[in-house]
Amino acid sequence: MRMARKSLLRSWRSARRFGADARGNTLVSFGIAFPLIAGVVGVGLDYAGAAQARGKMQAVTDAAALNAAREFQMVQANVQKVSTVARNYASQIQGAAVDVAVDIDALTIRVTMDKDVQNLFGQLGWGNTTHIRTTATAKMTNGLPLCLLALEPKAKGAIKLEKNARLTAPACVVNSNSTSSDGLISLDDAVLQAGLICSAGGKVKTKNTNYTPEPKTDCPVMPDPLAGRQAQAPSSATCNFTDKVVNAATEFLQPGVYCGGLTVTNGATVTLNPGTFIFRDGPLTVDGGASLTGNGVSIYMKGPNANLTFATASTINLVASKSGPFSGILIYDDPTGAAAPETSGKHAKPDKSPREHSILSDDARTLLGTIYMPKGRLIVDATKPVADKSAYTVLVVQQLDLYEGPNLVLNTDYRATDVPIPEGVGPYGGKVLLTQ
Repeated sequence: MRMARKSLLRSWRSARRFGADARGNTLVSFGIAFPLIAGVVGVGLDYAGAAQARGKMQAVTDAAALNAAREFQMVQANVQKVSTVARNYASQIQGAAVDVAVDIDALTIRVTMDKDVQNLFGQLGWGNTTHIRTTATAKMTNGLPLCLLALEPKAKGAIKLEKNARLTAPACVVNSNSTSSDGLISLDDAVLQAGLICSAGGKVKTKNTNYTPEPKTDCPVMPDPLAGRQAQAPSSATCNFTDKVVNAATEFLQPGVYCGGLTVTNGATVTLNPGTFIFRDGPLTVDGGASLTGNGVSIYMKGPNANLTFATASTINLVASKSGPFSGILIYDDPTGAAAPETSGKHAKPDKSPREHSILSDDARTLLGTIYMPKGRLIVDATKPVADKSAYTVLVVQQLDLYEGPNLVLNTDYRATDVPIPEGVGPYGGKVLLTQ
């Protein structure tokens, strides 16, 4: 028993010594491993910080590319303007180097950002900074722009051509909203040429050459893209001029409210100074060899009898406003009260037929901007091209009729002018997408 007790005591003492030795070994091992553990933790924290910085940079890079690509929709888009938008947006990331590559023809922009991010634990040996690079490429899709929309919902001939009339719009969309089986009409030797011709209803033709290409039918009805403009009607309460007539004279006219309209006649030469001209309760008529010129103007037709007539013997050169609430709008027929009231009958009611406006001039070569007549019928009846010298012309009307032999040309050279294109028409049908 004594021998067994002594043996047990020796074993217990040996175990204590072994335990003491193990604790020492652990401390030594921990001391050796600590730098490695600290390094792993530091690398993890620096990696997490770099990943967070990369995510923020990538979001800014994507947004810079997308916002810059939208500039392709604007007039006079060029490499410098698109690049400037991208760089300005990318400046949110301070200290980043920004590279921008713009391809105007392909409508693409690539934005690359580089930045060295400071490592919090880099002093432990793996470097003081982490280099981050982010790249994004955005593209504007090549959807055809809208240059003519007839809003008439159900009548025959929302767009109608006859005799030798031509409508030339080779790079844009011509759309009729009429659900009538005769909503789109081209007769005789008339030719409607467009990038795309679409009818919510049907089409009528007398020859295989009446349309180029053949129209698509049963298309979706297109909502009025400029309806928001109707809330921007200018004030017309005060008359600045009344029953104004310029007869065989040369005058420069100021913007304002022309109550009773304006007549330019008998060889008169009139220049409209920049601004908005409101013709209230009376017509705008140019006839008798007279001429009407204006650069940076918007013409606003308001109230009964506010019809527009550019007669055969007239010269018209008009360019829309470049700024203000009606920027890009050349002619606007206010849809409220557009129809003249009936003048007879005990219970006279407003005439619901669209108000008629006529372009009959053989010298109306420049009509640069958007003509908006949501309750108006535009009649074009000339023997020479109309609007063909305009960088672009957009029509949003209730109905359009082309008679006899005019050639109404709807150009789409948006970069050739600084006149803005109202949102909803022109190239605004395109979409901006990230491609990588």
